[in-house]
Amino acid sequence: MNLKPEIYNQLRKYSKTFTEEEVCGFIVEDQGFVKFISIENKHPEKNAHVLISPKDYLSIKNNYKILYYFHSHPIGSDFSETDLFYQKYHNLDMIMYDVANNIFKEKKCKII
Repeated sequence: MNLKPEIYNQLRKYSKTFTEEEVCGFIVEDQGFVKFISIENKHPEKNAHVLISPKDYLSIKNNYKILYYFHSHPIGSDFSETDLFYQKYHNLDMIMYDVANNIFKEKKCKII
């Protein structure tokens, strides 16, 4: 992961603001600058799942170059099977923040 420390600090702070639920967003390039855009988690069970509305996703996709999809896991763990399914479906690199262990994890798309 080659992101500036400010981006990691932003992700960490945002994740720790909602310690009981998963948060999400995108790390994007905007006119040569890299920034994080938070997106509301629409899933009814926010403590264990993430859901981004199609409208929010398309708004980001149509206005920015997406570098990473981001979400947190408040109680720790690795990428779930659902995470990996949607990563492959949308062909997006992912960064996940394991809040409990204060660790960032990255999953790059495999180009076949």
